[in-house]
Amino acid sequence: MAIDLNSKPWYVAAIVGVVLGIAMFVVMNIYVFKDIRANIERLETNIDELEREIEKGRAAKADLPRLEEDIRNYEIELERLRRILPTKRETDNLIKRAKQLTERGRFRLTRFTPGNFEDRDFFLEWPIRVGRDGTSHELGLFFDRLSRFSRIINVTELQIAPIRQSTGGYTIHAEFVQRTYIFKEETPPPETQQ
Repeated sequence: MAIDLNSKPWYVAAIVGVVLGIAMFVVMNIYVFKDIRANIERLETNIDELEREIEKGRAAKADLPRLEEDIRNYEIELERLRRILPTKRETDNLIKRAKQLTERGRFRLTRFTPGNFEDRDFFLEWPIRVGRDGTSHELGLFFDRLSRFSRIINVTELQIAPIRQSTGGYTIHAEFVQRTYIFKEETPPPETQQ
């Protein structure tokens, strides 16, 4: 059944045209434009997320000089802390310093015996038995100088005894344990080949 619009007034053709246009618009919206709109919304969401990421990147870039300065300061602080709590034995350095302290005061070094490492939580304790002949005043100066070392050295088990027959002006004999500490650096577990 065909409708002949030529015999009808013009406004009937206009109404039919508008109805067909609305029907095509609705069909296109439901089947074609719906997927396109969903795709546009997804892309706009992605664009918003990317813009936020770009903004974060710009903020990080602006903060980069401060972070680099912080890293340099942390490296300097780490180096200072490694002098206080070194990561290796440094026996030669300790012997040299003990010899220098002995030469600065009026002492006779009678014993310097490094002991075995004693394992602690995150460090190793290293006891060194020391014996010295000298005066009580010089012994006090020695302990004062020892306290000024950059690394931690504790004195324990101090025993002082008078020397009966003073030779060379030495009036006391002191035996003690010098304890120094070594930081245990954690070694990463070996990587397994897969």
